[in-house]
Amino acid sequence: MDESNEKWLSDILRVGAVSAIIIVIIFLSELIIVAIFGLPPVFGSAETWLFALQENRILGILQTFSLDLIAVALHVPLYVALFFFLQDNKKGYGLLVLSAVISFIGIAIYFSSNPTLSMVYLSDQYSVATSEMQKSQILNSAQAMIALWNGTAPIAATNLFGLAGVLISIVMLQTSKFTKGVAILGIVGNTLQLGPPVPLMPHLYVEVDPFFIFVGAVILLFWYVAIAIQLWRGAKNN
Repeated sequence: MDESNEKWLSDILRVGAVSAIIIVIIFLSELIIVAIFGLPPVFGSAETWLFALQENRILGILQTFSLDLIAVALHVPLYVALFFFLQDNKKGYGLLVLSAVISFIGIAIYFSSNPTLSMVYLSDQYSVATSEMQKSQILNSAQAMIALWNGTAPIAATNLFGLAGVLISIVMLQTSKFTKGVAILGIVGNTLQLGPPVPLMPHLYVEVDPFFIFVGAVILLFWYVAIAIQLWRGAKNN
């Protein structure tokens, strides 16, 4: 590999490492907010969500997982970096390509179905509404956004993210660039993001899945940090 290609690869790995750390900061902030203030208003009424954004915009954005938009977008440079970092593993190359494709599909679905920016706009409109009819119309629109957020697309996006993470963790198991412990963290943490199948166990999903996601997210914090460290080392040693 010539010098220009080596520099190009090192830059990609560094961007991936920084992306992983920013993802950790965002997820950690959201976990702390949930631990202190409880579950976000996405599990409540439209009015609860709108009021949360009105009373304290920063807290409301954190509590409604609005920063996930940034975290999800940062998975693009992260998965690109992991792809180049692990591509010399011929045995797991197919899984590596599949995980990248699945993750990018999940990102596209997530952005197309995420209602948080719309809810911020509706919250501002609700605060200046002067008639009960206007407020009722805004609440109906907000409720439709919440229904979208709890619908098939966001659940599919979450499951695709989890599946992509499991697949890339399996590839990590097949290479010496990551320890088995890091790969197992990724498999366990991402598997917990999947949750039980909604059509078969809807009540179990609502009651248990938030707990699975919380535990999985804590595990994934360590996984992302380990990835960042290895990508940064890979950039230095390249």
